[in-house]
Amino acid sequence: MKVFSSIFCPMPRLLLLALLLATTACASLGRAIADAMRERPPAARSRMTVASDARLDSLGRLEGSFVGEGTARAVHLVSTDTALIADLVRQYGPNMRRTTDFWTGVRRASPIRIPIRDIGEPVDQGVLLARTHAASPEGRSAAEATSITIRSGYCGGYGLEAELIVEPTHRDGPPLTGPAVANVRPSGTRLGDEWREPLPEPDSTLVYNLIDWSRRTMDSLLARSHRSIIARPVPEVPVMVNTLAELDAAEVAAYRAGDGRLRYAVSLRERRVADRDTLIAAGVFAFDATGTWRQVIFQPLYLDFSRGRLGARGRDDRYWRRLVALDDFAFDRDNLWMEQVDARTGRVIWGVIQPADNVIVAAAEMCP
Repeated sequence: MKVFSSIFCPMPRLLLLALLLATTACASLGRAIADAMRERPPAARSRMTVASDARLDSLGRLEGSFVGEGTARAVHLVSTDTALIADLVRQYGPNMRRTTDFWTGVRRASPIRIPIRDIGEPVDQGVLLARTHAASPEGRSAAEATSITIRSGYCGGYGLEAELIVEPTHRDGPPLTGPAVANVRPSGTRLGDEWREPLPEPDSTLVYNLIDWSRRTMDSLLARSHRSIIARPVPEVPVMVNTLAELDAAEVAAYRAGDGRLRYAVSLRERRVADRDTLIAAGVFAFDATGTWRQVIFQPLYLDFSRGRLGARGRDDRYWRRLVALDDFAFDRDNLWMEQVDARTGRVIWGVIQPADNVIVAAAEMCP
């Protein structure tokens, strides 16, 4: 019996050790899976680029996303994508073969009206816009394009823009007034009119916290990226919230992040003093109501402010304003419409960004 015991008694200990190791491994695996599944803020962007997925397909159909602004009657959509403009002019505009330079000819011929055809008409009759949907702060509606015009302005690149005018197909749907985004696609399910459910406005305490979180995040990141600048805020200058103020101002916009989550985007432009210089710190951020979720949408930067005028500081030449949340067409979440202003020239880019991934949905430079 003593031999039997010496052989088999260690077995429970080995089994216990194996179970302990398996439990530890499972716990580590569980934490790894939880960490992998946990949502992380996407990488911050440095600027709004003039992005566009708009194009003409092989059948002459227009598709893609467009940024714009609506009036009481129609939505004015804009694209400064030179590839799209060139395709529209070459296929449906006047003959530019006699001009020495294509873009010079386009500017001289401006405005150029691009014909629109109906389904079933020959391709050479004009561009086809089969499915168009537009979203505004009030909701989203099926829309119909009534005109496409190529115009010459003073914006960047070749100084040209394509303007689309779309009107809602039903006048009893949500009004498309104010900042807007539109999606044009040649096929697919036609979306119906849908009113946007109003989001709860943050109370004064939450607004104060959101601005304070933005200020702390902005100053921390700027101190890290500009180690030679020791800047301090100007406490006697109040921050104006959701007004038309350009400086010492903030826009706070609630938006849906999907799965029933509510977050808040903040664009902050606030005065700082560094030695004898006055600077403006600017950036765009997102938080939840508790401050647990913190996201940098646009990296903060410094701008010069002297003699009452705002100017660029090195390569930092931009700030952001007019944050508005709009419905996404494909997902139960919101996009953010905003303006990016060039502090050197005053030029403005209208853009729509998806904060879930910091992806630019549509953007265009406005030509005065």
